Amino acid sequence: MVRRNYRVFSFLIVTVLVLACMPTLSPVPTQIPAFDPNSINTAIVLTAEAAATQTALLMPATLTPSVTPFPTSTLPPSETPTPTFIFILPTSTVPSATPTPEPTRDSSAGGGSSFDCRVDSQSPADNTVYVPGADFDAAWEVTNTGSDRWDANSADYRYVSGDKIHQAAVYDFNKSVGAGKRTVIIVDMKAPASPGTYSTTWKIFIGKNKFCPMSLTIVVK
Repeated sequence: MVRRNYRVFSFLIVTVLVLACMPTLSPVPTQIPAFDPNSINTAIVLTAEAAATQTALLMPATLTPSVTPFPTSTLPPSETPTPTFIFILPTSTVPSATPTPEPTRDSSAGGGSSFDCRVDSQSPADNTVYVPGADFDAAWEVTNTGSDRWDANSADYRYVSGDKIHQAAVYDFNKSVGAGKRTVIIVDMKAPASPGTYSTTWKIFIGKNKFCPMSLTIVVK
């Protein structure tokens, strides 16, 4: 027992002497590294690249579809048109007959064919010579070719144009003229005092209808 205690006491003394002989070590200050602001971006980029690499490794291989082009249809060769010959035969031209106008119908007649006439004769003949101031009668024999009669109560004949060689400009019918009937229209006239050629025109008036032009030309010498 005494011997064991002696060993422990000897170990403690040796330990104290060793510690007393060692130089005193001053603590070395730890240097904190400077913070790099780009380190975070670098870490993010490295992390993203690593994730993309892992994702690419896990994805299955991409199949590349092969496209087979459709066959191109070839048009058949166009046919060469065959020329067509057209023969034009001359046609004979037949002149059309010129219709004969009704000589006594007046287009200004409001009743159309209801009021119409035909001048059958006149006296004196055109270009009859008279001395200056000579009195004479102009007479036209006319036929009612319309469908309505010329009522004496509403029908008259009047001067419409030309030289004024008449004694009166308006005359009443002295009797009615039925369809298809004939009458004589007489006008008192006087040759002008001056020599020359003179013409005058008269028409029948029934209401608003005027028709049957009657003309005369005389020569004064």
